[in-house]
Amino acid sequence: MQDEEPNTGRCGVQRWAVKTLADAAATEIDFTDIRTLSVSQLRQLPLPQQGVGSSRGRLRPYEYLAVRTEVGLVSAKRQEDSDIHLVVSQPGADAKTMIVELPAPNCLGPVMEAEMTAARRSFLASCGPISGSDFTRLSGSAVITGVIFFDVIHGQTGVAPNGVEIHPVTRFEGNC
Repeated sequence: MQDEEPNTGRCGVQRWAVKTLADAAATEIDFTDIRTLSVSQLRQLPLPQQGVGSSRGRLRPYEYLAVRTEVGLVSAKRQEDSDIHLVVSQPGADAKTMIVELPAPNCLGPVMEAEMTAARRSFLASCGPISGSDFTRLSGSAVITGVIFFDVIHGQTGVAPNGVEIHPVTRFEGNC
């Protein structure tokens, strides 16, 4: 299968190893104990006591958790760092959004690499090509599985009030 979209070949910088499961602590995530949380519940998680900084390692306890959540699909954009930035919402509450990210296959760490690649391909097969210049409006629903990540809030489209994301997504089951 040909690469599903243009790829800049650029990967990100800030906490990149954590975002792509390339950090040494990623092996401590228990992917057999996947917790089901709603978008609303994820948006209410407290920020880690250590604080979220651009160079922090994996933060306890939440960034060691694999989660599954049912979402409404809102919009997506292919970022300069090659991630697909997917804005999702609490089903039935479109204003309650958060971000989930699907990293590019050339930017992944070894933990869950095949699953992350398959999740991105599944998303693209369902939702089609995603613009790199503007957000592509989406509709539909999905079940997203991945790892909790807290990002620094810097005006991202769809950001949750606490900066929580699912980054990376390890499974996408849905339709646009």
